Amino acid sequence: MDFRKLVKESLSMLDKSDKGIIFQDIDNQVVHVADAAFYGKQVFPKNLVQLLNDNFNMSGFPIDDPQFRKDILELLGKYEVAAKQKTRKKSLVLDPDFGKIV
Repeated sequence: MDFRKLVKESLSMLDKSDKGIIFQDIDNQVVHVADAAFYGKQVFPKNLVQLLNDNFNMSGFPIDDPQFRKDILELLGKYEVAAKQKTRKKSLVLDPDFGKIV
């Protein structure tokens, strides 16, 4: 599964969750609590946290590891700082003798 798609689907599930519980219909589609009640759909409760842990662990991204989450947040923060501090020069001018073995 594409990692970007996994993140978007996880965010969608978080939006549709109710106190860490999601409801899936017979086709394993996540259904919002209000929609399930309004349409009278038969739904099955699932633990969202466990489902997210399983999905991310299968993708090699241990979201349940606190140290890994800290490292990811630090990486994203440093990336944002580095992206803001990009050099304004369009091309890098090197000395013609750069890299030559003398």
